[in-house]
Amino acid sequence: MIKFQEQEYFDDRMFVLYLCKGKVEIKSDGFVITTIYHEQEITDFIWCVVTYKNCLRYPLYRIDSFYKKEDAMEYIKMIEPETPLISLIGKSPAQSVSYDEYLKWKNKNSLKDYNWKELYTFDGPNDGSNAAETIYQTKEQFNGIK
Repeated sequence: MIKFQEQEYFDDRMFVLYLCKGKVEIKSDGFVITTIYHEQEITDFIWCVVTYKNCLRYPLYRIDSFYKKEDAMEYIKMIEPETPLISLIGKSPAQSVSYDEYLKWKNKNSLKDYNWKELYTFDGPNDGSNAAETIYQTKEQFNGIK
């Protein structure tokens, strides 16, 4: 763990990204409900790129939604190499590297991706299959579906 600004991070990255399927429901009361699915096969879904702070319990930072997986992947390839680093005092690298170079850097440094199964203990009849999370946002917080 690396301590930075009173927060402990798993490694040098301040954020980690996670690609998953989801559904968005825009409510009339000004809220948007996004449900992300970790394993369950669903129909009529969108692709979600969830940004978590890279610290204990992975607090949600933002969520971006896409109609096509290709668009979500292009977003990840553009954003992930610009992840702010603790070694840079919380700033993004001045010179961004390619996504392939970024993946090599992650691998070389044995950096782990977000793994939702590490967050939960599954006891009894619920083995964690079909796990999902629900995120509530105001319409102002919602980034739309691209």
